Amino acid sequence: MPICLAMVEGLTEASRSALDGSTIAANASRHKLVNEATLQKRRVELEQAMEQDHANAPVVPTAAWMASTPRGREQQHQRYERAREQMAQRQAENKKRASDKRKPAEKIVVSVSDPQAALGLDKYKVFRPLYNVQLSCDLDSPLILAYEIFAQPGDSGTLRTMLDRQVQGTGLKPRQVLADAGYATALDLAVCDQAGVELYAPYQENSFSAAKRASRPPRQISKSQFQWLEEEQTYQCPQGHRLRKVGQERKRRFGDQRLLVIQYQCDTKHCLECPRQTTCTSKPKSGRTIKRSEYEPLVEALQARMRTPEAKALYKLRAQTVERGFADMKEHRRLRRFSGKGLLSARTEIGLLVLAHNGLALLAARKPKENDTSDALTPCGIAA
Repeated sequence: MPICLAMVEGLTEASRSALDGSTIAANASRHKLVNEATLQKRRVELEQAMEQDHANAPVVPTAAWMASTPRGREQQHQRYERAREQMAQRQAENKKRASDKRKPAEKIVVSVSDPQAALGLDKYKVFRPLYNVQLSCDLDSPLILAYEIFAQPGDSGTLRTMLDRQVQGTGLKPRQVLADAGYATALDLAVCDQAGVELYAPYQENSFSAAKRASRPPRQISKSQFQWLEEEQTYQCPQGHRLRKVGQERKRRFGDQRLLVIQYQCDTKHCLECPRQTTCTSKPKSGRTIKRSEYEPLVEALQARMRTPEAKALYKLRAQTVERGFADMKEHRRLRRFSGKGLLSARTEIGLLVLAHNGLALLAARKPKENDTSDALTPCGIAA
């Protein structure tokens, strides 16, 4: 839903935005999730009941889940067909996962009332059908510049889409984007680098991970203590020994994305004789290994950028913008659960809320201030 041109005028000089996502409960029960076997059994029973409906034979539902009228059963059958398609997709995605992260096929479930809804933990740690709402808010005005809904529980893989949505809605590409650790991946940094966008986000660190690390001492010397030698394209350990490249692989990330990761290893004779052996590696006979992604320079640049006082001061604006936007929608607009079913309905509902939010911001900007008779522009670029 594009922002009107009058509102965009004030954004031409300050194209800075804050990005975040929040899960909202789908209009579906968390107690009625079914696996593939149950789904198939119900579809067979439903189709048999529909055959009787077409033959004008009376149908007495034998299960509480089945609709009580022919029309209801037809609508139910459509939802079950969508649930079957969603189940097939989730089973295929599950098979692509690494063996240690793969679930048993019977543990893959779907919501038959809203098959498109993702399944995951909400803000209260309750496993339920939900949608992920993404907002991109302007740092220099109360406007929401872009929004999107994703049928997934996390923020992975959403940054590129949100940048595209902001360009589509405003005609402007953000110069700087503030986000949380969920967006600070090597692949996301590559997206920002290609788009000419400067990302500000903590790399692999949030309040939970920081507290966890503080309570538990590190098991080995961190990677940051190994020096990268650009000319030699290898690492040097704290004791001055060079590591050698021993292999590389394309690791699967979100969706079908792949990240090239190269592995370096220290010679075993150095590790066995090293005075730091106990604090550097638990397997000195194999040698300490270090992994480096193809976008490691972008990661290092982000980490250096986030350590600067300017970045720390700028990052504080994130909580004052996008997080307030979600708080307003949930508390004042009662967005605790979607009203309709399906991704399109959820997108429409959020679009209307964003429209209302920006409309109120526009009205507030146009309202003349007390004892102010000047024709100066407001921070939104709207004449008072």
